[in-house]
Amino acid sequence: MDSAAASLDFAVIGHQDSWQNIERFVNSMRNAQQEKLSIEKIKASFSFIPPRDVFKVKVTSTSGAEINGVYIETFIDPDKLDASFARVNIGKVMQAAAWASKMSAGIVALGGFTSIVLEGNLDSFARYATKFTTGNTLTAAYIVKALEKAAQNRSIDIGKSKVLIIGATGDIGAACIQYLKSKAGKLLLCARNLQRLEKLAAALLQEQTTVQYAVSANELLPEADIIICVASSTGIQLTNCKKDVLICDAGYPKNLEDGIADSSVQLFHGGMGQVSGGYDFSPDYSKSIYHYASPYVIHGCILEAMILAFEKRVENYSSGKGNITVDKMEEIYSLGIKHGINPAPFYNANGLWQQ
Repeated sequence: MDSAAASLDFAVIGHQDSWQNIERFVNSMRNAQQEKLSIEKIKASFSFIPPRDVFKVKVTSTSGAEINGVYIETFIDPDKLDASFARVNIGKVMQAAAWASKMSAGIVALGGFTSIVLEGNLDSFARYATKFTTGNTLTAAYIVKALEKAAQNRSIDIGKSKVLIIGATGDIGAACIQYLKSKAGKLLLCARNLQRLEKLAAALLQEQTTVQYAVSANELLPEADIIICVASSTGIQLTNCKKDVLICDAGYPKNLEDGIADSSVQLFHGGMGQVSGGYDFSPDYSKSIYHYASPYVIHGCILEAMILAFEKRVENYSSGKGNITVDKMEEIYSLGIKHGINPAPFYNANGLWQQ
């Protein structure tokens, strides 16, 4: 679009999680007379495109208030999301941040991988009047609130349950632990870095929290009654689960279903919210990029910036790592409810859960 806006309440910096999504997205932006591009042709040029705004977004609160924003695509290669490409991806995020500031966006959400690659460190953006948030506080709130509701619906007592958190040392995983440490029967913690795991477990034990940890999820899976996965890793295999285990897949991308052999598990996609008042895209690319089982569903990280924009709170709400408190989770969750922004209905790759 390359379109300057007089005033923007918010912006979203994001990326696509698969080449299939990118193919649909790119071809939807081409006019009907142009030949559709193959994935191979798109791959040849996609990652060379500089970050830019590609559509406008108008969001409506149930109070009647409206906010206006834009979606800024980073054009990050979905095959290059691991640490070896960190420098290139950080460069893309920094360019996108500069673009958001140029457009005078009030607050900016770092969606999906764009916050992970920076590890929540927003110091590099301090020179901008625009404020940034990783959105992790609301994402974590949606995970635990939805988990409580799902457990209640399935007659699962969290207080007697062993809860496995995969990605426990990350920002969202740590927030979920803070919320659940006094509610769960036992915490099972899994992360790739053993030293960080040991430090986390030691702190929890000091607080009299019952905890067990391992770098391999398979060591903990047979015990878990509930699983929360907030890891960004691909190829996670949950092959040794209890029957009827409750699973919240809150990673990005959400792909746990590919690694689950037992059809009796109860899995939902977590960290997602729904805008009761609705939203509109201009141009409307929703047919190519929207793939949820219910209308007006968005990632919690994005919704956090929208809620703050409704509240006219232009601030770095979620930043750094390990700074999320239960009080802040409750605050941003309640502010969302005020504007009709709630946890998304339960769904997975097969559609909405049957009630």
